[in-house]
Amino acid sequence: MEVFNNRFYKGLDDHVLVSETSENDILVCYELPCHAQQARSYKRDQDDPYIVPLYRSDAAPSTRLTYGRGSPSYFGYPLITVIDQQTAKSKDAIYAAVVERLERGATSARDLYTWEGAPPPDSTIEEVSITLNGVSPIGSVTEIKPNGEVVMVQEVPEEGDITDEKGMVIEEVQPAPEDADVELKKLGPKTDIFTLQLQNNSNPFAPGFGPSGRYESWTKREQDSSDEEDGSLLTEGDTFVCEFDEHMKGFFFSDLPHSEGFLWKRSQPFTHPEYLEARKSDAAKINRGITLQDCLDEFTKEEKLGEDDLWYCPRCKKHQQATKRFDLWKLPEILVVHLKRFSNSRMLRDKIDSFVDFPIEGLDLEAMVGEREVAKRLESQGFDIASFGLGDTDEPLVYDLFAVDEHLGGLGGGHYRAYALNHITKKWYHFDDSFVTEATADQSVVS
Repeated sequence: MEVFNNRFYKGLDDHVLVSETSENDILVCYELPCHAQQARSYKRDQDDPYIVPLYRSDAAPSTRLTYGRGSPSYFGYPLITVIDQQTAKSKDAIYAAVVERLERGATSARDLYTWEGAPPPDSTIEEVSITLNGVSPIGSVTEIKPNGEVVMVQEVPEEGDITDEKGMVIEEVQPAPEDADVELKKLGPKTDIFTLQLQNNSNPFAPGFGPSGRYESWTKREQDSSDEEDGSLLTEGDTFVCEFDEHMKGFFFSDLPHSEGFLWKRSQPFTHPEYLEARKSDAAKINRGITLQDCLDEFTKEEKLGEDDLWYCPRCKKHQQATKRFDLWKLPEILVVHLKRFSNSRMLRDKIDSFVDFPIEGLDLEAMVGEREVAKRLESQGFDIASFGLGDTDEPLVYDLFAVDEHLGGLGGGHYRAYALNHITKKWYHFDDSFVTEATADQSVVS
């Protein structure tokens, strides 16, 4: 998924070209415990879980998402939550699933839950008698200071004099270290961390700028679910928005309140080794230049079709993921090669001015022609290739350059010129509207 302005901007499937992304784009990958359900051909089953986008926003009253008012201020990368059918029947269960999803990106993830601590079953508590000025205490008081420290105040007997009262002992109870042998039991998520809002969009993952519309009422959803057979509180197209006040946001998602030390900003860059090899290969190709043979090889390269372009197999009677490939079967007497000279990148269209080198004489394409390969194989087996309508295997498939058409300018306009060979005089000429000048063949081999 591509993320922009803390919201999902576009899903990147197999049909999105690499050229449509730029170095400044933020791409986030999500691993789900189920089918992503994002393919165009995917048909949702009634038992499938709900895949719900999850956003975090500031809970400022002036930014509540209502019609006619401002939109929320989102922070952090959006998440994706998977809610199964059973969990979808309870708001508390949905809330717990959302908390579990938020846990990974929280700096204080442990404090998202309430815990019950108890000493190990085999541990024993040893009673220690403390003497105060020669008199044993008869009671104690536990005091919690404003800074959170817990202290135990040992009291002296009432019959002690004023000197004894001044001499009381304060014993500080140190908190158990993190690695102490104490059993902790998770009781459940805290319910006052954020406000879980719900809204419905026709397609929450469609290209755009994230959620839009009015928050829906959980109470109404609960009333409507009582009339439904499955009792689910969710529907297709739902989106979660977790509203945090500034204190909760600062505590759970940054090192210090009001800081920008969010975990999602501390990721280490990773460069895939295959990408590095591809960059090296491209750099080498740029150094040596692109040739016409490179273009022909790219044109005839095998391509794997995506899940949305399945091919119907007549043998197994179902759609299968297949590959396609263009081949040169037969060549004409005059070969015209058209180079693609434009590129599309989102809303940007640009002209390609990369230099493509091509031979002036001796372009041999015999190795790329399928008819010639089949004809030679049948001829070696003793067949009469003429009866199959195949051409002469001795005819060379070698071409010499005789004309080049070129365009000056950009995609919005420009000017066409041409170089051409006079086959009678064997001289090259450059044609520019009504102006014709004598030229050479190598002058046509330009970018």
